[in-house]
Amino acid sequence: MFVNDTHMPQRLAPSLYTSAEHLEREMERMFQPGWHCIGALSDLPNEGDYFTRTLFEKPLICWKTGGEVHTFLNVCTHRFSLLRDKPCGHMGEHLKCQYHGWEYDCHGDTQKIPDAQSFKPMAKGELGLRKFRTETAGQLIFVTLNDTVGGLREFLGDYLYDMCERWFTPDHDLVCPLDIVHECNWKVVIENVLEGYHIGEVHPNSLGVYPDEKCCSHEFHEFWDLYIDDYSTVPMNARPDRIMSKLIGYEPDYKWKHLLRYPNVVFGQMAMFTWVQMVLPVSPSECHAMWRIFCYPGKRGRLKSRILSKALRFWGRRFMSKVIGEDEAVYPAVHDGIAAPMRPRGGLISTREERIFPFQDYVLKMTGEDAFLTKERDIEEERQQPMTVATDGD
Repeated sequence: MFVNDTHMPQRLAPSLYTSAEHLEREMERMFQPGWHCIGALSDLPNEGDYFTRTLFEKPLICWKTGGEVHTFLNVCTHRFSLLRDKPCGHMGEHLKCQYHGWEYDCHGDTQKIPDAQSFKPMAKGELGLRKFRTETAGQLIFVTLNDTVGGLREFLGDYLYDMCERWFTPDHDLVCPLDIVHECNWKVVIENVLEGYHIGEVHPNSLGVYPDEKCCSHEFHEFWDLYIDDYSTVPMNARPDRIMSKLIGYEPDYKWKHLLRYPNVVFGQMAMFTWVQMVLPVSPSECHAMWRIFCYPGKRGRLKSRILSKALRFWGRRFMSKVIGEDEAVYPAVHDGIAAPMRPRGGLISTREERIFPFQDYVLKMTGEDAFLTKERDIEEERQQPMTVATDGD
């Protein structure tokens, strides 16, 4: 059952989805102080592998060396070229700039400078790379751009940190890595994943209809929330779990779990599949979503697990890509409706969508926008008034 028994108001004014000034406030107060998932250990299978990312307009390079993962600003200190401009590759024991061949170690210190005598006098390590704090939870790689925030466990909290350790173990295989640019405000994507009310219209052939309220429950915490769909009494949904559990040898719980760590880290679990989704703003009307979807085919090394892993990867890649694509197709229309210069009266959040309400409250609290809401509503009411058309008899 849901927590609320009546609908709730839309808390965020439409201008907060389109305002560059508000996005600046979100970046400063919600995103810059946090930890951000930029990939998984599966993206770095071998010693010396690297991948590149852009996080809030900052180019990053994530590199595995000495069995550890390190993240640096992807800019050489010599003449400011990108160290690497490919999305991924292999580097070896030193990080090497593609332009003049300067090399750096795992601390970011210079190790080799071609024609070094022409740079004298310069002490070893004088021009080191900018390094960012990097931690893992299970297979997930997180980085923070803020030197003063606490550690990853503190940010996620014990429950979510330990959950990552269970959901993304070395025995989980990467099924589908996706990186998508959406043409909408980042909050449109987050609010979409927080509710299942759109399932019947947007996902009729992939997800079907939304589940019975009796099977659903919501939990709300200070910095995160949890949705659980218990489908143990729905034979059509429970049967695949039952069959796969016998093949793999795990105890099924017949629950679909979905969590949001405010403001933008989404975790999910359904049967043998787990995933993380990271949504990052690019502009008021554009955002980037990174997905890493995993499956659990059983303990590594078994023939049955290897065969099952291939089947699960094939099915999971097709199914998840289809569902994500269906959502992606509707995002621009949602954003354009919110951004329209005239809108009808409305803005209601149903009990089935109730996870949106505390998320919106969190945004208001963190950005200090509550004080501006009354003025925004007055402007909105005026904008929504029907136009009066004069006639000849007036």
